[in-house]
Amino acid sequence: MTIHPLLLALDRDGLNDWFRDHGTAVLGTLALTLLAAFLVRRIVPHALRPAVVRQMTGRPPEEVNRRVVTLSGVIIHSSEVVLVAFAFFTIMPEFGFDIRAVLAGVSITGIALGLGAQSLVRDALNGIFILSENQYAKGDIVTVAGVTGTVEDVTLRRTLVRDFDGVLFTVPNGAVIVSANFTRDYSRVRVSIPVAPSSDMAKVREVADAVGRALAEDPQYREMILTPPAYLRVDNIDMMGVAVQVNGTVQPGRQWEVAGALRMRLLEGFQQAGIKTPWG
Repeated sequence: MTIHPLLLALDRDGLNDWFRDHGTAVLGTLALTLLAAFLVRRIVPHALRPAVVRQMTGRPPEEVNRRVVTLSGVIIHSSEVVLVAFAFFTIMPEFGFDIRAVLAGVSITGIALGLGAQSLVRDALNGIFILSENQYAKGDIVTVAGVTGTVEDVTLRRTLVRDFDGVLFTVPNGAVIVSANFTRDYSRVRVSIPVAPSSDMAKVREVADAVGRALAEDPQYREMILTPPAYLRVDNIDMMGVAVQVNGTVQPGRQWEVAGALRMRLLEGFQQAGIKTPWG
């Protein structure tokens, strides 16, 4: 029976000799791997930021930060996988293992993946396009593969999205055919509020515009609103009354908060002006 060289060394109390011959290579490889991983984590975000800032000139700082964090995470994770593989294949021969068999197994596994796991390749390729085209980043509110929520992480293989109920979805990047980003550049506030058919529409428009301007001047919402909400048109007429649409533009991701405040103030403004709703 063949006994592994390392076990023979243990049986013969030859650990000192083994460490003298191989210990330096093992410890040196581990030290270099840890140092390289540390440097990658420290350098990559700082090295990426100038390029991202140039690419996203004029974009809000928050969006630039999300882009840097997303790209840095992917590059760091991929680099660490490569470093661990390098350390493994470097250290194993020092323990007497023949890595040629391992390398042959890796080659066979690669062929199997190429033949039977095309979905993994598709996920990775789609992940590259998602990241390079900046379709979305960590912290963005998106709809992907029928799931709407906040992006918590993006890798080459999958995207993690947490919906508004707190459920975390894992979406393979290959399933992302169309992505909708609610937090890019600006967002639109569209509020439709019904009034009685007998209402004076000129007065409705005047009140809606006044409410929009007052909301845009409110210190609580001033920084969120880019264009004050204003009367746009009569959106619909049916048994429920006349639906009046009021539109404005806001900072990305703030549309829900502003829309809620606008609805409440429109209702209060119409009541104070004597403009009735279909219900009373």
